[in-house]
Amino acid sequence: MMKGIGLVLMGFLMALTLAVTPIRAEEEGCVTCHEKISPGQVADWRASKHSKQEVSCSDCHGDQHTSAEDYDLAKLSDEKLCAQCHEEQFEQFSKGKHNFGWTSMNALPVTHLEPDELIEGGRGCGGCHNMGVKSETQKKDQLSKGYRYQNNSCDECHTRHAFSKREALNPRACQQCHMGFDHPQWEMWSSSKHGNRYFAKLAGDLPKGAAAPKCQDCHMLDGNHENRTAWGFLGVRLPFPEDPQWKADRLAILKALGVINPITGQPT
Repeated sequence: MMKGIGLVLMGFLMALTLAVTPIRAEEEGCVTCHEKISPGQVADWRASKHSKQEVSCSDCHGDQHTSAEDYDLAKLSDEKLCAQCHEEQFEQFSKGKHNFGWTSMNALPVTHLEPDELIEGGRGCGGCHNMGVKSETQKKDQLSKGYRYQNNSCDECHTRHAFSKREALNPRACQQCHMGFDHPQWEMWSSSKHGNRYFAKLAGDLPKGAAAPKCQDCHMLDGNHENRTAWGFLGVRLPFPEDPQWKADRLAILKALGVINPITGQPT
């Protein structure tokens, strides 16, 4: 009988070990507190691969924040922190169009003339054009304006705290930015044959093997985070237009972005 009790006890301890090991954040008290004040964050984290691989709160946010009073001591991760584990994706992203979202918005000649409410933070253009690795000076400028959550591009597609690959592969992850009268890519795709076939397949009206291209299949081929277009870089078609003013405006933007050398006029 004692042997049977011992086996039961051993099994219980093994089960307890398996249950606790992946949840290192429990030991830090993060989950205990945030299950009460932000249960959605905890649920997303529990469902993520991070939790299964023992990537916990302090790995991304540090260990200085321990109470409601010192919330501002919690570090907010940026792309470079993600790069510590996802180096290949970071290097690809750094070369791609998404990395120029913030720079291109600020390079436009009219940006500084627009009302702050239209540009800054997550309310206006900056909500999508936030994309891009920022310098420390740019980060400090954003923080001085009260924007604590505008320094990471990765969570635009892999939203916090699940950071799901499947979510990022859904075309609606692209829709949140690429829609509307000024950049209607979602409307163009969803009303095209590509989009029609995608939604038909989703509804079960096409066989499983049927081709139904979505955004990521062409612009992020094989998961490449460089994000390319088939016909140009930064939305600029070549050759340049014949209209002198139109050509000059395009050249000014490309020079400001560092794509064209301002002295030689050659691509950098």
